[in-house]
Amino acid sequence: MDSAVEMLQKVQTDLTCSICRSYFSEPVTLHCGHSFCRECLCSCWRPATLAFSCPECKQVPQIRAVPPVNERLAQLTDLVKKFSSQVLQSTKGQSQCALHGKVFKLFCEHDQKLLCVRCCETPEHEAHGISPVGEAAPKCRKQLQDMQRNLGKHFKEAENLLAQQNLVDWRRMIIEEFYKLHRLVKAQEFSCIERIRQEQRARQDTLTQNIQTLQKLKLELQEASYQPDLDLLQDAKQLLERSESELSQRANTAIPELREYPIPGLIEMLNRFRVDLTIDPRSASSYVRVSDDLKSVKATEDWEAPQHLEDSECHAVLAKPAFSSGRHYWEVDHPLHPSLVSAPHFQELSLIP
Repeated sequence: MDSAVEMLQKVQTDLTCSICRSYFSEPVTLHCGHSFCRECLCSCWRPATLAFSCPECKQVPQIRAVPPVNERLAQLTDLVKKFSSQVLQSTKGQSQCALHGKVFKLFCEHDQKLLCVRCCETPEHEAHGISPVGEAAPKCRKQLQDMQRNLGKHFKEAENLLAQQNLVDWRRMIIEEFYKLHRLVKAQEFSCIERIRQEQRARQDTLTQNIQTLQKLKLELQEASYQPDLDLLQDAKQLLERSESELSQRANTAIPELREYPIPGLIEMLNRFRVDLTIDPRSASSYVRVSDDLKSVKATEDWEAPQHLEDSECHAVLAKPAFSSGRHYWEVDHPLHPSLVSAPHFQELSLIP
């Protein structure tokens, strides 16, 4: 009987659809020899599918159409279904308990285990829910069928998601988004350059006017030096006051600094990598004190500021989280010395395999 059951199991495997994992229903056979349920194959060969290939071996048939139902395979499947039912009925009740030699008639819900009448009398199963095999089997069969339906539902959803993924042109979408970003940055670039040009022209005009004023004052001072004493002393005060006033309004450099023109978007891009660090107060030495919010450190009275920064000792504190790879950005404060100011810090870590 065991050999018949093993042979039946092998035949059942051969008559099982590899897509739904159930007996064939209206089986169709492809040119490569693999068979599937007609409905299962149609679900794989939707119009959105680019390649009409065998779901198992991936070979592409010459004729892209669902084959007719394999009647002989359908008949064989029905015969095996009936035969397997008869085999199950014939073997029903023949399994016996190896400990007591009694036929299994009960089922333990707690241990999910078949029991004989003598097994139920043991203390091991005294508090467990016990039901007859005739009641437990239909219940278990219903659970399996429900699970099979749920798996089929999830299988369909996964297939639909896969089809949607194949339809989305991610490369084109990303290129379009970066194209928008490039246009935005280019427009900001032109705006920034135009602003610099206008301010540069204004500086040039101011410098030109300042040069003309200085030349005029220089000429007046030169002429005043040749005036008679009375005329010189009479006009000297006004001329000196004008000269002092002009010297106090010395022109700024005509070369602007880049920090006066922050490039838009850089802060937003850095914030994508911004992380929130928390300082560990246990790692601080007696020379530094960690704030209550664990976000900054300050020098204590025990720390002496060196005359030269290069002579300063290093007092470090640890912070978390830790990083093993990627790009991370944070800002740190250095209130330990007047010459140490707040500064952003950008760190790129590489994970070494």
